[in-house]
Amino acid sequence: MKPISITLYGLFFLLLTSCSTKPEPFAYGKDNCHTCKMGIMDPKFGTELITTKGKIYKFDDVSCMQYFLKSNTLEPKEISQQLVINFEKENDFLSLEEAVFILSPSVKSPMGSHVAAFASREKAEKMNATFTGELLSWKELAGKLDQ
Repeated sequence: MKPISITLYGLFFLLLTSCSTKPEPFAYGKDNCHTCKMGIMDPKFGTELITTKGKIYKFDDVSCMQYFLKSNTLEPKEISQQLVINFEKENDFLSLEEAVFILSPSVKSPMGSHVAAFASREKAEKMNATFTGELLSWKELAGKLDQ
């Protein structure tokens, strides 16, 4: 009876630890966008959605993730994290809720959303001297992407 209990506890522990809740760095040129199926190539852009079960969906542009979210493939309660790449640092993931976005025609994003994400308002304002766009929160940006 003891070996069965030990095996069951071991399997239970394995199941708990196998569900990743950490972002998975992009393999540029190898990973594909879940929505548009294009290769993820530009290290300044991209998003990840991680489910409560640890499944990771990768997107090459915020517009692709927004399209996926609007498709209702997942219910909000199934989503653990929504992350965006920091425009200034390759594979540096920021929470969508904490990131500050610039929306500008000068931003040449993969799918034409014209959006770049930054870790702080100060960094976004500094970069906006070049881009001359709107500084937005995720909630504000999501509303504009829906239009």
